[in-house]
Amino acid sequence: MPPRPRPLVAVRLIGPTAPVTTHAAAIAAQLVAHYGRERVTCRTSTRTGGYSGESRAYITITRKEPR
Repeated sequence: MPPRPRPLVAVRLIGPTAPVTTHAAAIAAQLVAHYGRERVTCRTSTRTGGYSGESRAYITITRKEPR
């Protein structure tokens, strides 16, 4: 299995759930628009935070592999 490509950008947001969810969506959309939807893959994931009412969001932008 070939090694996973290194991300162009990796972002982690931690805080209250509502703002983290809102900002993660906005940041992911801005990054995809900047790098070009045809050239990159955007992955997002959300997990619970360390404290009640908090969450963590991860955004990763990588180049698309040639087909």
